[in-house]
Amino acid sequence: MPKKNHIHVAVGNLNIDITLYVDRIPKPNHPLMAHDAFIGAGGAASNYAVAVTYYGHIAYLIASTSSYSFVDYVLEELNSIGVRTDYVKRVEGIPGIVSILVGSNGDKVMVKHRGVNSLLSPNDVPRELLERASIVHIASVEPSVALEIARRANSLGVLVSYDPGGDVFEARDIVLKTISYVNILFLNRAEAKALAGPDPSKLLNRGPWVVVVKRGSVGAYVLGPGDVVYHGISKPIKKPVDSTGAGDAFAAFFNSMYLDSRDIGKALQYGLAAAALKVACRGSRLCYNKTLFNKQLAETMVELLKNPPEWILED
Repeated sequence: MPKKNHIHVAVGNLNIDITLYVDRIPKPNHPLMAHDAFIGAGGAASNYAVAVTYYGHIAYLIASTSSYSFVDYVLEELNSIGVRTDYVKRVEGIPGIVSILVGSNGDKVMVKHRGVNSLLSPNDVPRELLERASIVHIASVEPSVALEIARRANSLGVLVSYDPGGDVFEARDIVLKTISYVNILFLNRAEAKALAGPDPSKLLNRGPWVVVVKRGSVGAYVLGPGDVVYHGISKPIKKPVDSTGAGDAFAAFFNSMYLDSRDIGKALQYGLAAAALKVACRGSRLCYNKTLFNKQLAETMVELLKNPPEWILED
């Protein structure tokens, strides 16, 4: 698949995910037995790095995590997949932990503890690694830290992609400053509305070359230079069981194919297929199988639209 061994630097959280699968989301004070469980590495940057590795590119994870011994298992697991963890910082303290309840209808309840993820610093991204990078992907990083990392990468001429997540609601002004240093911006529908109102194409005037608006099961739009707009959707070939981390798989395959082809339509196709395949996996990481991915790719349709339609952000 890859045309070149591109290097991705994934900056963000490394979490311990504890996922319980239940028949329904319980009400307060109503105990419920889970019928399945998953414990493993999570966090947007970790999920992204795993998916990039499955695609066939090189992924370095930049994160701050605990020196507790049970984190050793998580790092060993990531290394066994092929993720480079050389620059993961180990410090005293509680690691990032995410507890997730997933109902049979796909509803989720998530409780997050940032732990030592909050100790991530721009200086944890070494200049020598930035100079070798093909792209730096920043996901769910504290806004002021994301701003400085994006600025440094941009100054070296490195491509920068950014998935700010919920920070668009809590730190909108800083996120808008950050995207002036960003080439590829990933948002969901609510985040796009919060940043740009009803017209996400306005964000292209703030710095990004490409704006991706993800809309879950109804696909995604990609807005590019010259009023280029693509829409795509992927019909899952397997029953969806857990949508956690689907956006991270999307970003990883989108960026990887974009690096290989510089074609945003083809990048959208690969991103959608990876996300659709991810929702069939328990936990937050993509469980990759090349044969299944190619089948999912065949069920992924992308079309080039004329001018940005007003209904991109509508229900």
